[in-house]
Formats: sequence, structure tokens, C-alpha cells
Amino acid sequence: MKIAPKISLFFFFTVTLLTFLSFLGLRLGRSPVLVWASMPVFAGLAGYGISKYLFRPLSKLNQSAEAIRSGNLEYRTGLDTQDEIGQLSKALDMLVDQLKDATALIDLANEANVECTETSRNLQEREEYFRRLFEYSNDAVFIYDFDGRIIDVNKKACDMLGHSREDLLKIPFLNLQTEAELAQSKAAFKTSAKTGSLRFESSFQKNDGSTINVEISSSIVNLKKGIMQSIVSNITERKEMEKSLRESEEKFRTFMETANDSMFITDAIGHFTYVNDAMASALGYPKVEMLGMPFSEVLDRDNLEMAKLKRQEFMESGEDIHELVWETRHRRKIQGEMKAVAIYDNDGGFRGMRGIFRDTTERKKVEESQRLAELGKLAADMAHEVNNQLMVISTRANISLLRKPKDEELQKDLKIIVNQCTQVKDIVKRLLMFSKPSKGDFTEINVNDSVDLVVNLVEKQFLDHQVRIIKELADPLPSVRADEKQIQEVFLNLMRNAFEAMNDGGSITVSTGIESGTVRIDFTDTGSGISENDMLHIFDPFFTTKEHGTGLGLSVCYGIINAHDGDLRYKSKQGHGTTASVVLPVNDGIAYE
Repeated sequence: MKIAPKISLFFFFTVTLLTFLSFLGLRLGRSPVLVWASMPVFAGLAGYGISKYLFRPLSKLNQSAEAIRSGNLEYRTGLDTQDEIGQLSKALDMLVDQLKDATALIDLANEANVECTETSRNLQEREEYFRRLFEYSNDAVFIYDFDGRIIDVNKKACDMLGHSREDLLKIPFLNLQTEAELAQSKAAFKTSAKTGSLRFESSFQKNDGSTINVEISSSIVNLKKGIMQSIVSNITERKEMEKSLRESEEKFRTFMETANDSMFITDAIGHFTYVNDAMASALGYPKVEMLGMPFSEVLDRDNLEMAKLKRQEFMESGEDIHELVWETRHRRKIQGEMKAVAIYDNDGGFRGMRGIFRDTTERKKVEESQRLAELGKLAADMAHEVNNQLMVISTRANISLLRKPKDEELQKDLKIIVNQCTQVKDIVKRLLMFSKPSKGDFTEINVNDSVDLVVNLVEKQFLDHQVRIIKELADPLPSVRADEKQIQEVFLNLMRNAFEAMNDGGSITVSTGIESGTVRIDFTDTGSGISENDMLHIFDPFFTTKEHGTGLGLSVCYGIINAHDGDLRYKSKQGHGTTASVVLPVNDGIAYE
């Protein structure tokens, strides 16, 4: 119901009520004055009720307006009447909802504005950061389009080429390079247009006409706009250093490849990473095959334990010089002197070694020959003098015996003198053989026959002392050219040495076989062996460990075998027996595997 009809209705009820009260008062006999006096009271009460009924919604509307004005957008009037006040209340509530939504949008806009402001500030800071990187980079930076027109350069680019920034902006990027490098650069840039990035080396020409070597790293910055960036590093010093290193390495490699000595490099675990031609040739291996080969593969099998000790000493000191024996692919021994130095990385870690091995086999032969020649001359002089005196003593003793002295003791003494003279004569004979070993009568002989002959001579005597002889003879065996009597003398001497090393009995194994185009004869005993120190001197004249030995036996044997172009070797370990090996070349013109 509208407000106007409501007011009219209230007035109608009020007048009706007053009329009814007046009539009721008169009917009750009341004084008209009293009735009319009570009319204002009834009228006020009626007006209060009417005003309260009519103006309460307006009051709620006013409260809502005050709450909204104070910023409380959650307040609602709650009037649901059908009159104008109710419609005004609903309109006010709708207005508040719209105002709330607008406020939320404003807040979002403010937040977005703050974020935009922060983003803008961050972008400015990043732009400033990249600008500083661009300007203060240690390398020259060029920004240019796909046509090569330079858009921007940093200070380093100007300093590197001696141009001002204004001058560089007028020069196409490719024109900065030398004519010699231009074709390569153009081809490279075509590649970069496809791949998006590129790195290559080139040469730039400076403002003063000089040339520098550069490394260019190019990438596309903006494909749509056709903009590229190139970072250019001056590598002139590095290239000069590389050139110097290459020249130095080339000189070093040339020196190593043309050297007569064996040179090598190994890694940390002892495998060859480089060997020169001289080493590959000396050991009989193809050069490629030696790469990756363990160093121990070329060492003498008989001296591996000593080599391990030397390696340990080398690992501790980082440098070593010592004599060493190598074995070729065909197990031929090479005596030499090796000098090795360790290779370390920047952190001090062991990375391998470099070594030089000098073959001293021939030098030692020359030294041995010189030493033997000097000793031979001395022995010849001694033999001459001793023979003269010996002849006098022996002759006088024999003359005295011919006189048949009656004193038996004297006869016995004279016989002892003659006997001792004979023994001394034999020693002098050996001295003469040592001083001038005869090349003898060289014929084609069968080594097995010579071994059999010598074994038959001593076998019974050896068995009497509990020493048995075991023969392991290869058959067939190629013949050799030799003086048979001298070879038999060597065999006999070696077997006697083996026999004398076994005081409590044992065995001697005599074996023959073929070794790399030679005939090898081994005499292996189960005796007491030879110490490492004594092994160094066994071929020295007059060196002996026997109580009554002369020290000439092995020296004479060595001289005989050397005259036959052969080799006499000893392998022994104290307490584990000894092996003496005679190596003789096979007869010329006959090849054996």
C-alpha cells in the first residue's frame, strides 16, 4: 500500500475514534468539558502511534545511510515493505552491492597498478644491470641487424679496434674482418641464420691497420626484427702461445722421433701413451701395438721383482736413474740405463712418467773387451814369468828324483813338488786361454752330442756324491758352428760349478732347445744359489766364492762363448738354485722357428 492512503486511513480512524469517545462520554453523562479536555490526550496518543508506524522505516533508512557513509558496505536495511520506502530500501541495498563490487574492482586495479609499478621498476633495474654488463664486459659486444648494420657496441669494442662508437656504427660488421677471413665469415653467418647460434675464429683489422685474431660467438637476439649479437674475444696472445707450443712440441717430437735412444711416456697406471720409432724398432713391436701396452711387458722376466722395487722408489722420489734390462718381442735381452721423471697434474696428482732408455749392450761389450784385453795382457805377462820359474823348479825336482835319493821323505817331497808344478802349469794354461782365447777349429757340430759326451764323463763321479743328472734334450736340434773341444770345456766347467754348489746331493737338469734363431743350453741345479751381490761379479776374472777356487773358470767360459758370437747368462736366487744358459747362433743359412 502506498504511503498517502495509509495517512488518510489513519486520520479517518482517528476522527472516528474521537467522535466515538465524545458520544460515549455524553452517553455516560460525562461533562462535555471533560470529554473535550481528554481529546488532546487521545489525539497525541493516536498521533504517536501514527508517527511511529509511518516514520520507523524512514529511521531505518537513515541508519542504513549513516552506516554506508561510514564505509560499512556489509550493512543492509532489511525493509521488505511494498510501499515507496520498501522500494527505496531495496534500491539502496542494490546501490550498496554495486558500490561494494566497484570498490573491489578499484582495489584490484590498485593492486595491479602496484604490481605494474614494481614490474616497471624491476625492468628498469634489469635493463640497467644488462646495460652495465654490456658496457663493462671484458669482451667486445656488437649488436647488428641481419644486413650487418651495427646498432650498438660497447666500450670494449671501441678500445679493441681503436674506433670511436660513432665510427663503428657506420661500418658493417663483416667489414671489420680481414679480406682473407671474409668468405669464411659469410659462410659462417649463413649457418648461424639457420641454427640461431655460431662460434668461429676470424681476424679483425684495427683502425691503425694492424690485425688481431678473434673468436666470435654469435646468436640471434630477435628473429622477427632480424637482430643479432656477437661477442668478440681477442685471442691473439692465445694464438701466439698455441703457435709457440706447437712449434715447441714439433721440435720436441722431431727430437724424440729422430733420437737414437728409446723414449716413451706412460699414464698413471704404467701403460704406454707414446713411444718413439727407436724404441719400437729396438723392441721389435709395431709402434701402434705398443700404445696401451703395460710397461712391465718390456721388462726382463728375471728382474721383475727388482723392477717393482725401483718403481716404488720412483713413486716416492719422482725421478730415477738406474740400469735396467729390457726384453724384445722375441725375448732378446737389451741392457741399458733408464732415466725417468714423473708427470704431475696441477693438483700434484701422479699422471705418469717420461723416460729415456739408452742401450748400453754394445758399450758394455766394448768395456768388457777392453777390461778383458787389459787383464789378458796382464795374464800373459804373468804366465810368461811364472812358466819360466816353474820350468826351473819342475826341472830341478825331476833331476833330483832321477838321482833316487835314499831318503824316502825327500823323495815324497820331490814328488809333491813335481805334482804341484803340474797343477800350476794347468793354471797358467788357463790364464793363457783367458788372455787369448783361441777361435779354434770351427766345424758344424751337434750340441746334443757334446752334452752327452760331457755327461758320460762326470755322471758316475756325480752319482757317487748323490747328484744325479737329468737330460731334457730337444730333438731334432739345428747344428751350430763351433770349436767342439772348447764348447765341451765350457759345458764341463758349468756342470762342475753346479755340482760344487750341492754339498748334500741334488740334481742337475741339462736341457736344450731353440730360441729365436739360436740354440739354448740350460744347466739348472738345486744347489744353494748365488746372492744378488755376487751375481754382479760372477764373470769378473779372479772373483770366486770357493775356498780353493782361482776365479778364472767362468771368465774363460765367457771368453769362449763370446768368441763364438754367443751369450752366457746366469739366473739365480739364493737358496733356490741356479740356471746357467749358453746361447749359440745356429748354422748360417738355416732358419728355425
